[in-house]
Amino acid sequence: MDEVLLTFHCVTREADTVANTLRTLSGQPVQVRAETVHGRDFEDADVTEQVMGTLARAAIDVVVPRTQAEELIAAVASGRRAHPVRWQMTAVLARGRIA
Repeated sequence: MDEVLLTFHCVTREADTVANTLRTLSGQPVQVRAETVHGRDFEDADVTEQVMGTLARAAIDVVVPRTQAEELIAAVASGRRAHPVRWQMTAVLARGRIA
């Protein structure tokens, strides 16, 4: 099965909403972590979203089958949010557990 790591970046106050959507639809563990962006955030942001100093936000990760990725992205896109969410998809070549 082809798996992907989906990572969503959002404002911290909306992290629980995004994480709950992903957990409910995927049935997979969802990891949420705080992160800080230093310097200018992405150039495609509108003027009010551009950051010149630091930006606190959350990163939410979930590993899912590739076939489920678009469904999850669409669910986050259509969810109740007040702020933009960025996402990226990365192929998972291997994974496991070391005890």
